[in-house]
Amino acid sequence: MKIAVCDDEIILYEELYTLLNEYSTLKKEPILTTYFKTGYDLLSSTEKFDIIFMDYQMDDIDGLETSKRLRLKNSDVTIIFLTAFPKIVFQSFEVNTFRFLLKPIKKEDLFKSIDDYLDSVRTDDFLILNTNDGSWKVRLSEIIYVESKDKHTIIRTVDNQLECCRYMQEIEKMLPKDRFTRSHRSCIVSFLHIRNHDNKTIYFDNNERVSISRRYLTDFKKAFQEYIVRYNTKD
Repeated sequence: MKIAVCDDEIILYEELYTLLNEYSTLKKEPILTTYFKTGYDLLSSTEKFDIIFMDYQMDDIDGLETSKRLRLKNSDVTIIFLTAFPKIVFQSFEVNTFRFLLKPIKKEDLFKSIDDYLDSVRTDDFLILNTNDGSWKVRLSEIIYVESKDKHTIIRTVDNQLECCRYMQEIEKMLPKDRFTRSHRSCIVSFLHIRNHDNKTIYFDNNERVSISRRYLTDFKKAFQEYIVRYNTKD
């Protein structure tokens, strides 16, 4: 597992480095750690990482702006914010943050964030979809949205767009309600890939967008808020 730490405090990096080595030894999980002192240093790197621990408040360019630019290069990288200000959790969802850790970093919080990341990439939850091109096995974590068009259902994933013969209502029953919800009558969205939203539009990591109807706005905002709390403040 390749991990980057972007923080202008070398002391914090050294503390994280020690904890990451401890995690690696304890869990028998190989970890290669790379340090970046500024957001610009990280953005200039061509190396790909599994996890980036990002300081929220840095000189020159802060962690949020660095993350926005990173998303243009790599929409899939997992970002975990490091901050002394818990209120930034809602801003951090603009860049689809996986988690945020409060400074000073507690070992149990750090270890749990890595455990949860590994669980998310190793999860076996998926759908088997029948299309005109045969059967496809699609991970739930890769689905961005599901859309009903004419008599077919379109499943937009991170890497593909599939046309399925099932009705959207059938697929909706197969999706976990704590991770998916409707944005309008003909569209189901995944919370995981939402970059941000306003009262009319949802914007995804891949720069696509879908509309939110007035009928579904309240339910969408309530469900997304619960998702934010559940996946970023759980013990």
